[in-house]
Amino acid sequence: MQDYSDTQGKLADIVVVNLFLDEQNPRLGSHNAKTQQEILEILVREMSVDEVALSIAENGFYAAERLLVIDRDPGPPRTYTVVEGNRRLAAVQILLDNRKRRKTRTSDLPVVSAERRRQLQTLPVSIFPSRKQLWPFLGFKHVNGPREWDAYAKAEYVARVHETYGVAIDEISRRIGDRFSTVQRIYLGFRLVRQAEVAGVFDRTDRFNERRFYFSHLYTAADQKPFRDFLGINQENVDLSAPVPKGSLDQLGELLLWIYGSRSRGQEPIVRRQNPDLNLLRTAIADKDAVASIRQGGDLSRASEIARGDDVVFRELLVKAKDSLLNVGKFVPLGYHGEEDLLDTAREINHLGEDLYERMSSINRRPVSERPLRRAGRGTSISRP
Repeated sequence: MQDYSDTQGKLADIVVVNLFLDEQNPRLGSHNAKTQQEILEILVREMSVDEVALSIAENGFYAAERLLVIDRDPGPPRTYTVVEGNRRLAAVQILLDNRKRRKTRTSDLPVVSAERRRQLQTLPVSIFPSRKQLWPFLGFKHVNGPREWDAYAKAEYVARVHETYGVAIDEISRRIGDRFSTVQRIYLGFRLVRQAEVAGVFDRTDRFNERRFYFSHLYTAADQKPFRDFLGINQENVDLSAPVPKGSLDQLGELLLWIYGSRSRGQEPIVRRQNPDLNLLRTAIADKDAVASIRQGGDLSRASEIARGDDVVFRELLVKAKDSLLNVGKFVPLGYHGEEDLLDTAREINHLGEDLYERMSSINRRPVSERPLRRAGRGTSISRP
């Protein structure tokens, strides 16, 4: 096992222009950033770099918290990639470069003094031979530590450590201080996204909500049996290199479309929140008729009703209606003051209740052979022949 105890690195002060933002920064996982300018714009737009810049403009760069860097190009000049500290580097870049300020729309930041500008021309760094030496420190700090990345960034980092450095999932979880089940769940979610992208059935950059990638929706679903059955994922021994069998890749594309939508197709996701939408989809996805309804553009709530069966839904709604009437009755003494419109509403409810009772009674009076057949879990009831 490799010794990761040396986290000091080689100390140096490096000119800012020789420091580069990290193209492999896990924070960029759900974005398609390729250039230094694109990375800078994402960091400024979504990761509160302006707040960091305000602090540095006022107090200077905290020398004790060095940037962690690796070699980028032997030069000359010799350049470095900042593996840890990208927000701080981005903040310094926009404080020193007016062109970068304009492009990132941060011109309202204070103009730093000549002395502060001089101080920021070089930054304190610790130089490491490779990313591999840094992964336990970064994992503890950002995956399950005081400065957490978003869920997809965490998953991408776990994947990089596992697949590139050959570190087992259980060792990753132990070193970053997180539960094995949690690390395994986010890694499975990451592999599902990658498998779908390689197969051409999903494109993260085409999701309907381009500002945010709700990755937790996917890895939460992938941990539940109805979704695993729908995708054909082995329940006992998941092949994390390719969790979904080839014959079920279309279903994977469908699931991702339902969760994330598609901007190019103009299709919004049917899962907007984990509760109740993901729960409704979990119920629906276990029933072929309900899935067919979703594929035809049906409402998610109705698909869930189809899966549960009309008799189950009827009982639930009837009990809910009774509870609502009992609850509203408590407020009549102090809540009702003779308003005619409310009295009309109560009258309509009374008529609806009488009509419902009569319809149910008429069915009850029929011979058993003439009553509707139950089709529990299969949707609409049918009459007996």
